[in-house]
Amino acid sequence: MPMQMGGTDDPQYSGVEGIAEGEVRSGFIRKVYSILSVQLVITAVIALPIQRLGPYWVAMHRQYMQMACFASLGAVIGVSCCCADLARKVPYNYMFLLLVTACEGVIVGFVSAMYTTESVVMALVMTSGIFICLTIYAFTTKTDFTGMGGYLMCVLCGLALTSFVCMFFPYSPMMQKLMGGIGAILFSFYIVYDTQLIVGGKHKKHQFGVDDYVFAALNIYLDIINLFLYLLELFGDRR
Repeated sequence: MPMQMGGTDDPQYSGVEGIAEGEVRSGFIRKVYSILSVQLVITAVIALPIQRLGPYWVAMHRQYMQMACFASLGAVIGVSCCCADLARKVPYNYMFLLLVTACEGVIVGFVSAMYTTESVVMALVMTSGIFICLTIYAFTTKTDFTGMGGYLMCVLCGLALTSFVCMFFPYSPMMQKLMGGIGAILFSFYIVYDTQLIVGGKHKKHQFGVDDYVFAALNIYLDIINLFLYLLELFGDRR
């Protein structure tokens, strides 16, 4: 029987295909983290001047933070649910990403202004350390976390609902610390989950497509921002 050359069962063909796929995924990963780095720089540039203005200025201009919250939330929900293809088209995808990043920078600046500079620096260092450690773990572990999306979403919905209910009750420092701890743990899990979606691989159930670099960068960016805010809430000292 003649040998079939170049078929999918050919070990040499499979090896070449695997190498090509690995190079494409590596390029995708580099692109995602390059975009993420730019997002974090933009966030810092916007947030730092606002943080220095202090809590009195923040209290007098709270409407800007509210506008940023609604704009960021509306853009993310709108593009994710109705205009997903827009996030795959240049330059609209980068314009969308810039809008969300700028809004998040305003939010981070307003929240940070309510805390001492030492607390903000401490939360920033903790966030950086946790992110680096969890990223290394997500890259190297054989455990697949990509099937946990439904469980994480349930916890996130519960946290959001609890936060909404707490708005109608008197301020409680103990509840604030509890919510901060739960939020920090939740978004630590999300960092591992989203990192594995970015990395992909044969032992992963799900992964981002190579055209979804904007969604991938946005997910990991929001994980970092939320982790920072919850750590600040948990360990920070208010002014």
